[in-house]
Amino acid sequence: MSVISAEGRSQPRSRGRNEGTNRARARLTAVVVVIAAAGLAAWGPLATTGPGDPAELYAETFDAHWEALRDNYPYFELYEVDWEAERAEHRPHAVAAANDDEFAWELARLISALPDPHVSFIPSMDTIMGRWSVPDLETHMVGRRAYVMDWGEGSGIDAPPAFADDPRAYPEIIAVQDFPLGGAAEMLAGGPLGSSFSIRLRWPDGSETDHVLKRPEETNLPPPSKHYGERWIVTGRVGNIGYLRVKSFDPGMGTLGPDGKMTTMLRAALAELDDTDGLILDLQANGGGMVAASDPFLGNFLTRSLSYRWGNSGGKTRVIRPRKPRYTGEVVALVDQRSASGGEWAARILRDAGRATVVGGRTAGAEAAVHKSKGPDGSMVNYSAWPMIEAGRTPFQETGIELDHALPLTIEDVRAHGYDEALARVRRARFAKALEVLDAPPDDLDAFVTLADDADRVDEDVVTKTR
Repeated sequence: MSVISAEGRSQPRSRGRNEGTNRARARLTAVVVVIAAAGLAAWGPLATTGPGDPAELYAETFDAHWEALRDNYPYFELYEVDWEAERAEHRPHAVAAANDDEFAWELARLISALPDPHVSFIPSMDTIMGRWSVPDLETHMVGRRAYVMDWGEGSGIDAPPAFADDPRAYPEIIAVQDFPLGGAAEMLAGGPLGSSFSIRLRWPDGSETDHVLKRPEETNLPPPSKHYGERWIVTGRVGNIGYLRVKSFDPGMGTLGPDGKMTTMLRAALAELDDTDGLILDLQANGGGMVAASDPFLGNFLTRSLSYRWGNSGGKTRVIRPRKPRYTGEVVALVDQRSASGGEWAARILRDAGRATVVGGRTAGAEAAVHKSKGPDGSMVNYSAWPMIEAGRTPFQETGIELDHALPLTIEDVRAHGYDEALARVRRARFAKALEVLDAPPDDLDAFVTLADDADRVDEDVVTKTR
C-alpha cells in the first residue's frame, strides 16, 4: 500500500502494524472536511496563516500537534502505532509541501494513523473555507465501515459488470488517495474546488476497483455549527412506559443561548415521566458532550455514588452522586454506532449501577476525555487525553460498551432493504426488545416508533450559527 499526494507522489507505508489488520480496525479520524466544517464554530474563530516562510510555519505546526499527542495521547499501544516512525514518515513531506492544501493533507495522514473516534483534524480556515469542496456522494457508516449509497450526478463511476444493474451494491470505500480507510471516508476526499482525487472501492463479491472523482466547482461545505433547537431532548409516554430521547450532552448543541441550563432541562424532562413504571432512554446518535451536564442527570437514577478516575496521572476523579427526585422505574437504554463518548458513558454508568438494560448496536468506543492542540497556522487537532480508569472494569475504547441485547444494523440488511428501510427495521426491533424487557404490551410498539420518528424531526426554524 502506498500514499499518493495531490502531485502523484508515492511512498511506502511504514506502519507498526499489519496492513490487513489496519484495514479491518482503522477508523480514519483526520477530519479535513465535514467534521471540520461542523466543528469550526464549536472551537470559536481560528487564526489564519500570515506572511513568512511557509516551510517554517509548516514545521512549527506539525511539531506542535505531533508533540501534543506524544505527551498526552494514551492509546498508541492499543492501536499499535509507532508515533516516532509516523513523524519520520510524514514530517519531511509536510515541511516540503507546495501549498497549504498539501500540508493539510499530509497532517491529515499523520493524524489518521490513530483510528480513534475522538481524534480529529481541522485545517486552518484559510485552507478550506470558500476554497474546498467535498464529493457529491451519499455515504453511510454501517458496522464502522463507510459505504457509498448514492453517487450523485456526473460521478462517472462504472460498477463491475456483476453489479452494473444493482442499485444496492453499496460498495465499501477502502481507500482515498491510496490511503486505507475504515471509517468516515470524506476525510481525505475534500480539496480545492474542481480538483480530482482517487478512490478505491470493495464490492459485495470482494473485488476491488479504482476510480478518479472530481470535486464540485463550487464550495459545498456544511454550515459551521447547528444546534437542535427545542428538540435536543424529546419526551413522551405510552401507557405506563415513558420515552426520553437525549440527542446530546453538549451545551453548545443542546441549549438555546445563555439561559439554556442543560441540567435543569434534563431534570425537568425526567420529572415529566416520574410516575411511569418504566423508561426507554434513547441515546441513539448521542455523541456525548460535557460531564457537567450528564453526571447530575445520571444521579437522578442512582441510589449510591459512583466514582471514576480520569487518567493515570494529572487527571481528575469523577463522582456521580444520587440526586432527587430519583427515578425508580425500570430503564432500557438504546444505543447504536453513533452513540459515542458521553453518550456511551451514560448507558454504561446506568448499566454498571444495575439501573439500565442496554439494547442496540455496537457503540463508537470513544472512552477518554478530549483535549485539543492549536497549531500556529490556526489548525486544530482534537485527541483523547485522559482515559477513564474503573477498578475491575474492562476499558471500552475501540470496542464499545457492553450490550445486554445486541441488535446491530448490518450491511446485509442495508443491501436487502435499502439504508432507510434497514435502519427503520433495526430500530423497530430495538424498541420491541425494550418493551419486552419492560414487560410492556407489544401492541404499543407502533406508538413508540412514532415517538422516535417525531424525535428525529428537526424543526424548520432551528437556529444555525456562524461565529
